Amino acid sequence: MENIKIRIFRRENDISLPAKKTAGSAGWDVYASEETILKPGIVALVPTGLIIEAPAGYHFRVFIRSGFAVRHNVSLVNSVGIIDEDYCGPEDFLKIAMVKNYHPDAEETVISRGERIAQIIFEKSQLTHAQWQEENDPTFHGETRGGFGSTGKH
Repeated sequence: MENIKIRIFRRENDISLPAKKTAGSAGWDVYASEETILKPGIVALVPTGLIIEAPAGYHFRVFIRSGFAVRHNVSLVNSVGIIDEDYCGPEDFLKIAMVKNYHPDAEETVISRGERIAQIIFEKSQLTHAQWQEENDPTFHGETRGGFGSTGKH
């Protein structure tokens, strides 16, 4: 197992650093650094108080913790957040964009300070450079598969 040093700034020292809860965990849990109220159907940015520098050649993805999502009927606004390796300047605090899923009977959800809300998974950025070869005709690959949803039509 490779052990890479990851530089991190933590605004509040009483909020835990990202942590894996088991040896087999894929991601590091991250915690809310402020109490945040999620209102049904309205996006909220939940602060973590962290600036994390992904190692050179890496980025990390942010996922909601599944148990948290089910208990509170919440989702990440963009399904998964992608944090680039150069998003680590002095104002680049990691915030988790969440939404309480709308339901006519839904009530607010209060996220407590210090609550585990999401997890981050580091990934190697495989394709770092590309030279786009623009084509003048959409048939450059050949016959179409039928467009969006085509495999389930017949």
